[in-house]
Formats: sequence, structure tokens, C-alpha cells
Amino acid sequence: MGAWGYKYYEDDDAFDFMDEIEASENPKELIEDALETALESDFIDSTEGNAVIVSATYIDRQTNGTRFSESETGEILDVDSFPDRNPSIDLSDLKEKAVIALEKLLGEDSELKELWQENEEDYPFWRKGIEKLIERLNK
Repeated sequence: MGAWGYKYYEDDDAFDFMDEIEASENPKELIEDALETALESDFIDSTEGNAVIVSATYIDRQTNGTRFSESETGEILDVDSFPDRNPSIDLSDLKEKAVIALEKLLGEDSELKELWQENEEDYPFWRKGIEKLIERLNK
């Protein structure tokens, strides 16, 4: 059984996409492609939805300095060290696409939203996390 939690990096798909970004020779292109896929899709499946969330966290980290590692574990997520390791990559021009994709993720055509709505206890936390991400990216 895979990992599943309402925080941005508590899902196996999220970690898998972070690994893809880290292994990519052109991480910005991969991030932009994930956002474009969601924007062009009639229905965002859960894997695509997690790719949107991860892409948005990379943009948020670089443009706003938001940290995503859990301080109690001491483990640093790759997203947090990405700007230091890739100072020449500018993701700021992707903020608007990320916001639109995240808003679409909260809409009716999102498998991830449907799955989270089935979990009445954690859905509000998941949704609030996405809304906070949108808010930070809109700054």
C-alpha cells in the first residue's frame, strides 16, 4: 500500500515526481509540462494532480522561500535545496500557470479532489493546503 497523506509530500506520487524533477536535465521544462498537461486536460487524474502540486511547491520554494521539509525529521527534501543547486533556473514565469492549474485541481474535474472528498476528516486539511499554496503564489 502506498503512502497517502494530506500534506504536499505525504504521497508516493509526489515523491516520484520530485525524483523525476531531480533527475531531469531540464527540470523547468518538466515542471512546465506538468502544469500544461493539467491545464489542457478535461479531467486531471491523481498522478497529474500530484505533479501539479509538486511543481507548484518548487515554484513557491524558489519565488517565496517557503520550506517544505519537516523540521522534526531533520531530513531535507530536494525541493528545499533546489534553488541553491540550480541558481540559473528561474521558475517565476510559471507562477500564473501554477495558480490556474491548482485552481483547476480544486474544481469538479479532478480525481485527486474526488479521492480526498471521500476522506471527510482530512479533506479540509488537504484543500486548505492547496488554497495556501495558491495564496502564496499569488503574492
